[in-house]
Amino acid sequence: MGLKDWQLVVIVLAAIAATALLALLASRFTGAWTPTLTPTVGYVALIRIEGTIAYGSSQLTLLGATSDAESIARLIEQAAGDAAARAVVLLIDSPGGSAAASEHLYLKVRELASKKPVVAYIREYGASGAYMAALPARLIVASNSSIVGSVGVYLSVLTYSELLEKLGVRVYVFKSGELKDIGSPYRQLTPEDAEVLEEMVQEVFDLFKQRVLAHRKLKDSSDVFTGKPYTAKRALEIGLIDQIGTLDDAARIARELAGLPPDAPLRELKAPRPSLLQLLFGSAQRTPVVPSVEILAVWPPPTLKP
Repeated sequence: MGLKDWQLVVIVLAAIAATALLALLASRFTGAWTPTLTPTVGYVALIRIEGTIAYGSSQLTLLGATSDAESIARLIEQAAGDAAARAVVLLIDSPGGSAAASEHLYLKVRELASKKPVVAYIREYGASGAYMAALPARLIVASNSSIVGSVGVYLSVLTYSELLEKLGVRVYVFKSGELKDIGSPYRQLTPEDAEVLEEMVQEVFDLFKQRVLAHRKLKDSSDVFTGKPYTAKRALEIGLIDQIGTLDDAARIARELAGLPPDAPLRELKAPRPSLLQLLFGSAQRTPVVPSVEILAVWPPPTLKP
């Protein structure tokens, strides 16, 4: 015989009352009662900056492996917006790149560093524009055999007017002003051209220098701003880096800065792989442009061999 309706109601009310009583008793011994939640596991995000720093459509992509500034910037934004990414390690292996792309990464890293600990690790090259990108990091760690520094700017212009003359090729250029075709490969540079280009390089360099001085307490700056690259040992002595170590050291420091346990994972953030069509049509659009952009780089990068 089934239970009557009133009997069912009594049983339900009794169960509710028993649950409330147990919760009250538990709170007396353990404090205010809260439901059990699965804690969020924090981790250290790893972002790679490898190869020449450039935009995807830059002529610098013709020089070999590049770090697309826009893709890296999106990874930095991803790390900044992920509450579980309690700290970030930038793995840098780059001789530098274009001024605009390096500036882009610098600003993104600076924004990220204002929100959570950032540690830069220089594996082989952390030069010029790549070093600029590392400046806002809380600490800069470099491997013992790495090359650091090369704080400076250069701009290159390629001309082949004499070659065209030998081939019997003539180029006619119609322009609104004397400097409109500055850096054109079809004519030699004039003193006026050189003056304008040198002024551009100096302005970018002044900004780079200001940032180095703002982020680093240099012990010896006598030749830092000559564009000279340094070994990690000398860079540490000067104050360009904070420590010589390994990637494991950088990850350990990042965990400590974020208050994470020693076994907190180090997870690499990766950009989505480009499709075949993007690779084909993207490369087809890459055509050299003259004059060259201002380049914050040491190129070709020197190689240290034991």
